[in-house]
Amino acid sequence: MNKAVIIAGKTIPMRLKNRSELKGVFTDALLMFSFYDIEYMGAQFVVLESKTAVHLTPVQCKKLTSNLSAVLGKPCVIMFDQLASYERNRYIEQGVYFVVSGKYVFLPFFLINARDSAPINKERLQPAAQYLLLYHLQRKSLEGCTLSDMEKLLPYNYLAISRAVRQLKATYLVDVEVSNNGTKRIHFEKEGKQLWEVAEPLMQNPIKSVWYADEEVAQGVVGGINALSHYSELNPERMQTKVIYDPEFRKAKEIGALPDLNILDGGTRIEVWKYPPVIEKEDGFVDRLSLVLSLREEDDPRVEKEIELMIDRLWLKE
Repeated sequence: MNKAVIIAGKTIPMRLKNRSELKGVFTDALLMFSFYDIEYMGAQFVVLESKTAVHLTPVQCKKLTSNLSAVLGKPCVIMFDQLASYERNRYIEQGVYFVVSGKYVFLPFFLINARDSAPINKERLQPAAQYLLLYHLQRKSLEGCTLSDMEKLLPYNYLAISRAVRQLKATYLVDVEVSNNGTKRIHFEKEGKQLWEVAEPLMQNPIKSVWYADEEVAQGVVGGINALSHYSELNPERMQTKVIYDPEFRKAKEIGALPDLNILDGGTRIEVWKYPPVIEKEDGFVDRLSLVLSLREEDDPRVEKEIELMIDRLWLKE
């Protein structure tokens, strides 16, 4: 039985998926929902219509739809008969995609398709696109990943990752391969040092602003010359440099978790970054390639030499 849903005043047909198309879907989900395929504004996704009166919490819905999206290879959207405003807000906070036919939708991935005609900056990578590349180069390969796969690994939501992939594709750093079932996976045109050398001119300095504090700063990780000293033979500086991701900096500043700050001088230099450093949880230093980008303007020959050696060591495994 096929149905339709109204989105932005348009009636969009939904096709009921056959049981054979739902391989890998756990039994509880099959008992709770009917699964429909739908295509709107060039995006394909799956609508889940409840068969029972049981209502899941927003947290449960997020876990459910994330798992089902991974199994089905498409974003999963829950269809509700109605939602109060406070309920909508709770689902949005959890990042649960939903539709109330003819009334409300929360489908952020549509914005990518709606903006396909908008010009793409091919001169400088946005922070999310830069982070994605640096993560792939230094921490874990993202080759063959879907957007949903990357949403589980990266500190960005589905929408931001979609925009990042779109920009990387426009700058010929990645390609997007579409399988027979419509699943989109990214493929990197180059790897390792070759990818870095092509992408580096497009990358921006991660530093958004610089502050100073007289006291030691507990937040963040070590950056600047002292991070380079950690990765090289360069002697450390007396002044410590701490790196804090912009949203975390603003939050810490609002709740008074940081010492008195100024923009002139102090015992600790604080770099506020546009994206979080790509680090392992147990490490306390910024990643090597972001460090290189943050030290671009240093004109000390010793620093330049150690940066070159550090990069060479990074690719020795090739």
